[in-house]
Amino acid sequence: MNQTTLYFMRHGQVYNPQDILYGRLPNFGLSEKGIKDVENAATKLKNFGITHIYSSPMLRAKQTAKIIGSKLGIEASTSRLLNEVRIIFQGMPLSKYRLEIQPKLYNQQLVAKGQESIDEIASRMMKFLHTMIQRHSKESILAISHGDPILILAAKTKGIPFTWEYKRSHYLQPGKFIKVDVIGDKYRWSM
Repeated sequence: MNQTTLYFMRHGQVYNPQDILYGRLPNFGLSEKGIKDVENAATKLKNFGITHIYSSPMLRAKQTAKIIGSKLGIEASTSRLLNEVRIIFQGMPLSKYRLEIQPKLYNQQLVAKGQESIDEIASRMMKFLHTMIQRHSKESILAISHGDPILILAAKTKGIPFTWEYKRSHYLQPGKFIKVDVIGDKYRWSM
């Protein structure tokens, strides 16, 4: 049976001196720590037989992909399907966001105001996953995305709801990755 392996990585730590919710705002690149963490991750990923790299169009993800790609000798491609969540609170101080908004980010009232929904995110991430399985069957792919989209995809393929509790207990730190082996219509996740 065919097995395709994908490594979903969260971009490295972002330089954000104003401590705001940057979402899809432009020009938020990696911090010095983020660069070092990504370089360390690249050393680990070098041994995994990765043949293709895809990244979100956000600067921090493209920088992450470029660092890893240079270590692995692979030029990265960009996919909008891996993009950050469309957040209606961009520019808000993180302290206010975490206190007032974060646990209820995906509720129906906020989705009605333009917040991207869990179902929309799951749909585009599943489209990316299925495209990779068709395009790169039996290969290993690195996909650089963002925390919520990666976890929403994992929850979807595991058949469990994406909740605030799930997010808090499974959240990926910047520069970290998780692996999914796809065998037929089965998804086997591991750290």
